[in-house]
Amino acid sequence: MLKMFIESFKNLISKPQTLKYPFEPSPEPKNYRGTIFYNEELCIFCDKCENICPPGAIKFEVIDIENGKKQYNYNPYLCIYCGACVDACPKSDEGCLSQSDKRTPALGREVVKNKKLGYFINKIDNPRDFEKEWEKLEKRAKLSREKLAEHKKQQRLKKKEQIKKSN
Repeated sequence: MLKMFIESFKNLISKPQTLKYPFEPSPEPKNYRGTIFYNEELCIFCDKCENICPPGAIKFEVIDIENGKKQYNYNPYLCIYCGACVDACPKSDEGCLSQSDKRTPALGREVVKNKKLGYFINKIDNPRDFEKEWEKLEKRAKLSREKLAEHKKQQRLKKKEQIKKSN
């Protein structure tokens, strides 16, 4: 009984061994795979990251069909942080796509904006519109891809006609 009393007293005056979870975020484990960061200057727009992403958290939207210019869009709240996009990126060694060791902050009253997260998240002001705007983006991206494919097809047909006329 005396041992139990002494042990209880030690526990009352010693520093707690537990985490302060509800009041402080718990630390990430070693080698934690967090938010995907993007560097547009290094991107060659090969679309490998979009094609390999299991949940479809990366979408490229064609914004200039004549030149084929694309815009990177990333949804960190849809991402499962598997790192497949970083592994598939041919420029990831140079820093085009990289995976942070930090979590994306929860979607609360405001949207966390960061240039490294792409265009989509930086255009959203109201977190309540986030999901609806992502669905709109997915539709626009699909439609823009179809328009680009049709444009390329028309360009090929024009070239064939020019070759026939010149012969």
